Amino acid sequence: MNNYDLNQAFFVAIHKKTTVPSKPLEALRETIGETNRTVEDFEVERGKVAEFARAIHDTAEIYFNEAAAHEAGYETIPAPPTFPRTSYFSRYRPEGIDYSLGFDLGFDRARVVHGEQKYKYNRPLYVGDVLVGDTTMEEIYQREGRNGGTMTFAVLRTDFRDKDGEHVLSAYNTRIETGGAIAGESE
Repeated sequence: MNNYDLNQAFFVAIHKKTTVPSKPLEALRETIGETNRTVEDFEVERGKVAEFARAIHDTAEIYFNEAAAHEAGYETIPAPPTFPRTSYFSRYRPEGIDYSLGFDLGFDRARVVHGEQKYKYNRPLYVGDVLVGDTTMEEIYQREGRNGGTMTFAVLRTDFRDKDGEHVLSAYNTRIETGGAIAGESE
């Protein structure tokens, strides 16, 4: 097989529409309401908050200086609103929990895109907080895409609680499996 043949085989493979997901939609919908512990010992460290704020180019003094945080009305240094995203690092995962967060969706990772991320807070997340997170399957549905075939959406909600069991925030994450390569993306 020469390079032209290899390129043709690769082109055909990436544009091949497949049946997605590998599980029937009704079987996937049976997971709605299931909950898994997905985050443990997620400690909000001062250095990591400052590092994260610099990474997202947020120079607000409240993320670096405790006096500035008090002056702004916070108990101590708060974390930027998207900081809980760092809880997805493997060091905070319980044993046996990986990228799938304990849900067997049958999604092909090569065709999964991140659809949406949002947060709802009950109170600010502070330096010194140590959280656990429990992820619940909120919703599963399909929609026809213009270029990527049938898309399957999985909406996951992770509820974070502090060491006193107080609900601090919920993070919503939407994963989308496309039916195939999106036209124009790989050409």
